[in-house]
Order: sequence, then C-alpha cells, then structure tokens
Amino acid sequence: MAVTADKPAPYAPPGTLLQVIERHRQRGLPAPITGETLGRAGVPDSLLARTLQAMQTLDLINDKGEPTPTFEGIRKAPEAEYKQRIVEWLNGAYADVLQFVDPATATETEIRDAFRNYVPVGQQPRMVSLFVGLYASADARPEKVSQPRPPKPMTPRPRLTEKPAGRAPAFSRKVETRPLNSVVGPLPPMLSALLAGLPLQGQGWTQQARDKFVAMFATVLDYSYPIHDETDDEEGPDGSRTA
Repeated sequence: MAVTADKPAPYAPPGTLLQVIERHRQRGLPAPITGETLGRAGVPDSLLARTLQAMQTLDLINDKGEPTPTFEGIRKAPEAEYKQRIVEWLNGAYADVLQFVDPATATETEIRDAFRNYVPVGQQPRMVSLFVGLYASADARPEKVSQPRPPKPMTPRPRLTEKPAGRAPAFSRKVETRPLNSVVGPLPPMLSALLAGLPLQGQGWTQQARDKFVAMFATVLDYSYPIHDETDDEEGPDGSRTA
C-alpha cells in the first residue's frame, strides 16, 4: 500500500512508529501484528488504532497483520544500510506526496500544502509530523528556509545621571521577561508528536531506542527553533527579541 488522497493517510506519532520498527529489528514481533501485540511492545492504548493503520498504509504489514517483505527487509538490514533502507521504504510509501515536495529541501509550509488534499483533514498536522519525523530519523529531513531578518529598531541609549562626588555611580540594567503563559505555550506539532511517543512512566526501552529518540529530539528541536549566531540578538521561540 501507499499514501494516497483517496484513503485515510497515516498520522501516528513518528516516535511510536520508530519504536515499533526498532522492536521488530531487535527482538521481532510475532505475527499477526495486532493491537495486543503492539500493546505488549509498549504502545499506549490511545495510539494502538492509529499505529496499526499507519503500519498498514505505509506497507509494513498487510491487511492480515503479517509483516510485509518491506518490513522484513528493514528488520534484516545491517546497521550500515539501515538508514538507506528507511529512505527507500519512505520514498515508495510516500511516492504520491513526493510528486510535490522534496523532503531534503522542502519548507514546513510546502510540506503542509502537500498534505492539504489528504483525509482526515483534521489530522493533517499529524500527517506532516509523521512525514518529517520519519525522514528525519534517516537524516533526510527537510530544512527550514531562512527568512530575511528585519532591521533592529534603534533604541535610545540610557542617559547617565550625575552622582555626588565620593560615591560610585550605580547602574542597573532592566532585564525584560515574558509572562509565564507566553513561555509555556503550545509546543510545535512535530515536538508534540515526538513526545507523545515516549514510553509510559515506569516502562523501559532499549539503549538503542533511547539513543535514536535523543538524536531525533535534537533534530526536531533544531527544526522547530532554528539556532542563530551568538552575535545576533537572542530570539525566543515565538519570534520576539530581547536586548
């Protein structure tokens, strides 16, 4: 199967799907792969249905829950070939989407536009998160196009007040702060989707799965909040600048 506009597109959290793939590579998943199988593999109950649907739509399992040759090829791939095998799988599964965007160069807006004809419409942001997260795991992530920065506004320099002789002048610099509710706001969709794939509290995971999550988190974090030169003004996640 493949992702097309005439049937529901996958929108499971990328971290959850990658966790299932890693579990199959390291320990194998018994066939047929069902919701019960995924639950024993650590997938939360709330994500079972969408994870199974994503696996079937992305050609990892067939309609009977049996692993496809594609899924078995990913499981058996040597570590040196793993990322290339992931890219080949994704290029086949998302062939329809790739007619409109190149995951190596597309901006977030271009990727969002490429999914506007897919259903369910309300899940399109999650479709984008899955697409970006899966390609990011293979180091084929889309790069965010830098926008020209507006000129910095001129701010008047503070005037120093003369102090009586014998006393050192006291200077204070006001530190601008933002209200807490403007700092702890909604997370970008890609970060939310990635964090939703974390194991439940008390459950464990393999060292390799943990390392992959940390690497992907850094990738998605940099994608959501681009790093600027230290010589530039500091820029917050919402685009505001502080002196």
